[in-house]
Amino acid sequence: MKNALAPVAALLIGVAILLAGLGLQGTLLPVRASLEAFSTLSIGIMGASYFFGFTVGCLKGGELVKSVGHVRVYLGMTALGSAAPLIHGLILDPVAWSLLRFLTGFCFAVLFLVIESWLNERSSNDNRAVVFSTYVMITLTVMAAGQMMTLLYNPSGLELFIVASVLVSLGALPVALSTSETPQQPQDTDVDLPRLFRISPAGAIGCLATGLANGAFWALAPVFTAGVSSNPDLAAWFMSSTVLGGAMAQWPLGVMSDKLGRRRALFISTMMCALVAGIILVFAAELG
Repeated sequence: MKNALAPVAALLIGVAILLAGLGLQGTLLPVRASLEAFSTLSIGIMGASYFFGFTVGCLKGGELVKSVGHVRVYLGMTALGSAAPLIHGLILDPVAWSLLRFLTGFCFAVLFLVIESWLNERSSNDNRAVVFSTYVMITLTVMAAGQMMTLLYNPSGLELFIVASVLVSLGALPVALSTSETPQQPQDTDVDLPRLFRISPAGAIGCLATGLANGAFWALAPVFTAGVSSNPDLAAWFMSSTVLGGAMAQWPLGVMSDKLGRRRALFISTMMCALVAGIILVFAAELG
């Protein structure tokens, strides 16, 4: 395992730091927007803007990597990504925040593209599962840790925006200073969505539905918790528990997928999510 992770150690350390900053923003921004009396519609648009930017980043990020390479793109996107939370703290306006969320979504989509293509190239068929399972564990763990950082300072101040910016900026250092071999620049960066649906219709539809549900959840769940409790810490605990639950589910879902097949595993996990959502809906109705 050590030999498998050594070539990508700097990248994984950078990922851990910058995704903590992303996790912090995920809870901080909806909570602060609620404190600033932004409308629910405005907060929803902010969430949609992030995922719209993420989509554009997925479509265009490959061209950037092809033009200037993985390292330059990684450093450039971390620079933009670290500027966004500072501007959030300086300009308390829903329109400006929506534009900034678009920028953040674009930056992190490109960062994920760089990170995962880098991991894929630097791993082999013999160790790819170890590398990516470690990556997923790091991603979920630090995202949860980032959510909990909202407890460090009062969300009505500027301090948490500064912390988020610092974390994203520091995420560039391990990659910038690493002497590890970098991946080759890609030659083909076209995204063929119709072909994706033809190859795996169930997987593509599942990803689409999951994206729709996740987008609404990440944008509005912190606002929901703020509405049912006067304790601002509840949002951090609620969002962190969601991420940690996802981390804990990785192994049993993998076993279920291997034994029952991917389609059955997808169906069962979807039904379980629907059941949990229904339970939350009942409790939400009781809370008023």
